[in-house]
Amino acid sequence: MTGLLMEASILLGLVSIALAVGLFALYRRLYTEAKSPFGLALLVFAGAFIAQSALTVFSDLSAMPIIPDSFVPFLFGIGLCEATGLGAMVWTASR
Repeated sequence: MTGLLMEASILLGLVSIALAVGLFALYRRLYTEAKSPFGLALLVFAGAFIAQSALTVFSDLSAMPIIPDSFVPFLFGIGLCEATGLGAMVWTASR
């Protein structure tokens, strides 16, 4: 069961990367249209989400054998919250 949750956590991390890349693309379009410092800050913000999500997936993959089974549900919950939040941000930014 914990192996399945760990794989689901990695999958959620990949979804988060895709959502953050989509957010980056939306913010890049906003910045090219407006050329404002706020738009540039949004680009940096989305880039930080990409880096954080990629680091999460890498660390989950590399540390999977040594992560205690009791931590796996928390990692899944964190991934679910992050993907949900990024999805809400992409949905809001695309409106």
